[in-house]
Amino acid sequence: MLEKTKTLLSKIKKFEDIPDRVECLKDYYDNEDCFILAAGPSLNSYDVNYVKEKLEGKLVISLKQSIKNFIDVTDFHILNFANYEPYKKYTPNTIVVWEVYEHFHPKMILDNNIRCDVMLPIDGNRIQDTIEKNLKSQCGEHSWDKYTLDKTLTRWYGPGIMFQTAIHLAEHLGVKSITTLGWDIADMNSFKDDPYDDSFQKHSYEGKSNIVYAPTPTNKHEAETVIKSTKFLNEWLMSKNIDFKIISETNPAHESIERITL
Repeated sequence: MLEKTKTLLSKIKKFEDIPDRVECLKDYYDNEDCFILAAGPSLNSYDVNYVKEKLEGKLVISLKQSIKNFIDVTDFHILNFANYEPYKKYTPNTIVVWEVYEHFHPKMILDNNIRCDVMLPIDGNRIQDTIEKNLKSQCGEHSWDKYTLDKTLTRWYGPGIMFQTAIHLAEHLGVKSITTLGWDIADMNSFKDDPYDDSFQKHSYEGKSNIVYAPTPTNKHEAETVIKSTKFLNEWLMSKNIDFKIISETNPAHESIERITL
């Protein structure tokens, strides 16, 4: 966790309206290196203390359950009610960002006294057919530039929190590089020969989680859509002068994205 995050949290809490809070975030971490922690199985292959040491002095965005072992180094925690489990042990200075369906999630957050510093509405999940939804997603249409946080707070279907909010948040914060750790997408060899197959889904927290809400898991077509889009995502980030790197031996993203070790 960076020292400047403490100051930022105090600053945004002075504002009641979310647009004002998001405006406070704009370029606040100009020229910083950003790590995005995801909850893929590869996250478990690293010694926790070693990871914390490597993350020292870096901006850290943790997605969902990836925060569990890294609470004290996380600047931003992004989550939604997909595979949700309650989090009680935040540091006082972590900034908590929620993706919500406006018609019922805000009430759930309020009624359950769930911490939320920035609330961003989700759209696009009302499309029923999963293939149509994937094709119209940000990955399907390569439409990331249309959904930057300085253009709209509404998070169009990604699919997934990485594409809906995490990448956009890092870009909005003004970082010079994004490195993902624990972002594995999927093992395509584990799916059946069916675009709707959702029999495969693995996370770093399997078997040791208190999930209270779990929707339909990733299907084959969704994974294919994400993988195909990564070449164009990398090109978009390059146009923003952001270096994009992956730490994962199993991530099937496009070869143009640099793989590094921690």
